[in-house]
Amino acid sequence: MLRFLIHLSLLLTLFTSLSLCQTLHTSDRYILNSRNQRVRLRCVNWAGHGETNIPEGLHAQPLSHITSWIASNGFNCVRLTYSIDMALNPHEPVYQSFNNAADGTGLGKNLTDLFKKAAVKNPWLLVATTRSTYAAVIASLGARGVMVVLDNHNSKAGWCCSTTDGNGWWKEASGYVEANSRNFAVQDWVNGLSAMAKFGKTFPNVVGYSLRNELRTVQGQNNADWYEFVAKGALAVHQADPEGLVVIGGINYALDLGFLREKNFDRQRLGIEKKTVWEFHTYSWSNSQTANCSGYAPILDSAAGFLLESNKPYTGPLILSEFGWAQDGPTQGEQAYYDCLVGWVEEKDVGWAYWALQGSYYIREGRVDYDETFGLLSRDWKDWRNESFVDVLGGLWT
Repeated sequence: MLRFLIHLSLLLTLFTSLSLCQTLHTSDRYILNSRNQRVRLRCVNWAGHGETNIPEGLHAQPLSHITSWIASNGFNCVRLTYSIDMALNPHEPVYQSFNNAADGTGLGKNLTDLFKKAAVKNPWLLVATTRSTYAAVIASLGARGVMVVLDNHNSKAGWCCSTTDGNGWWKEASGYVEANSRNFAVQDWVNGLSAMAKFGKTFPNVVGYSLRNELRTVQGQNNADWYEFVAKGALAVHQADPEGLVVIGGINYALDLGFLREKNFDRQRLGIEKKTVWEFHTYSWSNSQTANCSGYAPILDSAAGFLLESNKPYTGPLILSEFGWAQDGPTQGEQAYYDCLVGWVEEKDVGWAYWALQGSYYIREGRVDYDETFGLLSRDWKDWRNESFVDVLGGLWT
């Protein structure tokens, strides 16, 4: 334990000396810092919402290697995902979390052996908890000047997302469907958001909190419930950390915020009118026009781009918080998709977060050390899987 505490103390000291306290707010369609200077988010998603309840990749490389790679390759922000399971059980030792995942998935020794590899690369994990592991990751990013947005990806830890994983829509909403909502209890979610915001508040580089990843309904469930429950989550986060941004996504797997044009979300009533950031996702499979720029752009405008219009009840900053494609060799359709999307993002001048950083997962869909072909990092987490990514994004880096 002493070695771990010394390690974390050194990280925090470095973090404090090198990082500037980032208190961000919004004005019209922009995110600004305390000096009212524009802040453009250039982020990458780093998953931690799986069954092991810690950020991926610590079996492959030392933490410092991963965070240094992020910072040295131009990213100023990480969207760091977590589950409510982890948020409400912060003191679970990491080794126990791996043991529980091994038992729960039937993967046994294959998964526990992965923890042993992680402990070789990062010996402090031997005495770390899931929460203290998040603390070490955030501190290491902060020491390198990288901001963090904590993203609640799911309630029950595991791969996301489907309409049968029980994480899709609030359990207490109208039209309960067990397959889509059985794990998504409102009070647990609110408690988890509050716990993570209180935790995040202690780190100057935690600048915001995404309320929930890819909300999704099935037949019989009512999108009108979005307003009530999003307000509960937003208030919980804002009360726990009034300085943090509140990042809010829409419906249909975060593809659609278009309903806000017809019915406004009252940010002023919640006291978050200067703290709200809208988020949305889009992938090559999201609609039939992703390879046709003239058809794709109007869809993006209607679903989310309109939120950038000045002086509207809904006006606010927008971040494309998930987009991605196969880094091992994109198809022609994917190439057309990213050409269209990059052009749209550059024209609209919005923030972004690529899915994903991780070269692999400890466990995904029943497989250990699962290779992530969308990952920017190679399977061994050493370096770029495909260096052409930098050129593909072009002007989005500036």
